[in-house]
Amino acid sequence: MSSSRRSRRLSPEELMQAVASLSQHLSQSEAQFSISGGAATSIVRMQYGFAQRATDDIDLVIQPRGSTTAESVSNWLLKTFPTVFVAKQHFGVTTPAITIQRRDGSTQHVEIEMFDVEAWPNRPQYNLDDPDNDVTMMTVNGVEVPIFSARWLLREKIVTAFERQGTRKEETDLDDISILLEAVDANGLDLTGREEAVKHAVAQLPESFELLCLKVICPGVLGNPWVWNEHAEVYWAFKEQLQYLDESLERHNFEWDTNGQVWYFSNEKGQTWSYDDGTGDLMLWT
Repeated sequence: MSSSRRSRRLSPEELMQAVASLSQHLSQSEAQFSISGGAATSIVRMQYGFAQRATDDIDLVIQPRGSTTAESVSNWLLKTFPTVFVAKQHFGVTTPAITIQRRDGSTQHVEIEMFDVEAWPNRPQYNLDDPDNDVTMMTVNGVEVPIFSARWLLREKIVTAFERQGTRKEETDLDDISILLEAVDANGLDLTGREEAVKHAVAQLPESFELLCLKVICPGVLGNPWVWNEHAEVYWAFKEQLQYLDESLERHNFEWDTNGQVWYFSNEKGQTWSYDDGTGDLMLWT
């Protein structure tokens, strides 16, 4: 007996099956697209070996171009692949659901929520032509699938957690933030101008504070960003004073040498590094 209830959460295997199949069928169109939302976050978590999270549908962003829109792609899927996609009605709107096979031999219909920036002009993050909305290709069940990057997802989660305070979705957003921080490069996300959202993340995730400071640029909340010195192999910054991070992301203050009139620290290799006013960086102090 088939089941298409949206309340049923997908297992990781079922999600990968649905996403891979959807991408295979969409690749036969001319549409530019990217997986987003909970499905994208789940796959990123799987790819990086992090704890899984549940989802029950797939969010899909289509880049509008010419006659191609989210609506037209939805209709094309239903018309072209009638044995794979079925129509679902929500508040008078028809959306496709992809059919997958479950381990017990039954089928399940996974609903696909489709968006494009022309239909949602208040969401510029859906514009796939904007390089700030970066997409990465990930291999899912042997299929190359375009998925919004961990950086893009982290930005969305920090903003939506602030907007959805007090809801169950906020709890999911916060959990995703704590995981996605691990997958983003240092200073990889600039949230200058989103101070309230960053403050909320700091308040709700105190255990992730140092990762937020390392990965997110928001001087109004997080102070000056950390700077990587390749030779010293350390992050340093002007925070409350000159500080550096050890391998455990624990902060340490530079010490002041009265004779040399320099700020310095010594590392585990027995090297001493000082801050040089002339270069605005660290130099080996001998």
